[in-house]
Amino acid sequence: MSVKPRFAFLSKDRILHLHDEEHAAQHGKHVQTSLTDDESGYPVIEGQGVVYYADEDKAYINGNKSDGKLIATPPVLKQLAAELL
Repeated sequence: MSVKPRFAFLSKDRILHLHDEEHAAQHGKHVQTSLTDDESGYPVIEGQGVVYYADEDKAYINGNKSDGKLIATPPVLKQLAAELL
């Protein structure tokens, strides 16, 4: 997990990612967040990396939509996505 400021952005597939500002800016619109990220750049919620699909409003842990576990979307991820859309 990173301790540097993190910035959220949506990938071309509208998946929420967190990275440093330089990397996030390469993807266009981005916003600073207090969330931390896992080694893959996904936001960490309650100790687990969450893959969030903004267009579908679906969140998964332990993988993505093909192999992860669907969970209730954390409100903070909905809020971040709304700022980015």
